[in-house]
Amino acid sequence: MSDQTIVLGDGETAVVGYGLLLLRDTVDTTLGHAYEGPFVACHIEGWRRSWSVSMPNAAFYYDEGGTRAYPERILYMSARPDPSTSMNCTVFVLDGDELAAMHGREWIYDPIAVNSDLRGVRVEGGDAVIYVGKPEHAVPSAESPRLVAVRGTFVRMLTDVLEALDPAERSDFERTTDPIPEHLLIDDTLDPTRPNPWEAAGYDFRPEPGS
Repeated sequence: MSDQTIVLGDGETAVVGYGLLLLRDTVDTTLGHAYEGPFVACHIEGWRRSWSVSMPNAAFYYDEGGTRAYPERILYMSARPDPSTSMNCTVFVLDGDELAAMHGREWIYDPIAVNSDLRGVRVEGGDAVIYVGKPEHAVPSAESPRLVAVRGTFVRMLTDVLEALDPAERSDFERTTDPIPEHLLIDDTLDPTRPNPWEAAGYDFRPEPGS
């Protein structure tokens, strides 16, 4: 079967989704309106998911012996090069304003052009980008959730995404994703009296209630 071709218009960029962005609903939430463009399930050669990028935090907390503990940073997934892996993903298309909104959501990442790595879809007329954690936000390892934590609410959202995929896509995800560092997993709550990490960094994105 030949690859599907996406031809970008003026000012458009294709985005590779590999976590929550595997689901169209997540794109809708980020943009603030229903996304109606192409949304192609495909693969990207030479990449793998890892829990290796972090966001400064002063608002998410967990209970530790009856006291609120605010982790210094929150750990999220990033994509990292791995020549042995072909990672399942989605590709969708954004205009300039929509891309700015997506960049705000993904502010701890750099958008890296990966047109030649895509399998199952060809993007012509512009860039297809994948979000890769910025070096200054990299976390090679951590031992305590007080320093770096994985949000339980994020993991539950990711589980919801995987349950919406077909079995083959879920299997691909598990095969091409590093394990969650369970020792860093917290039952998190967002403190509404403090700026959330996106707001604190000057971006408009707001995590959903309970997310």
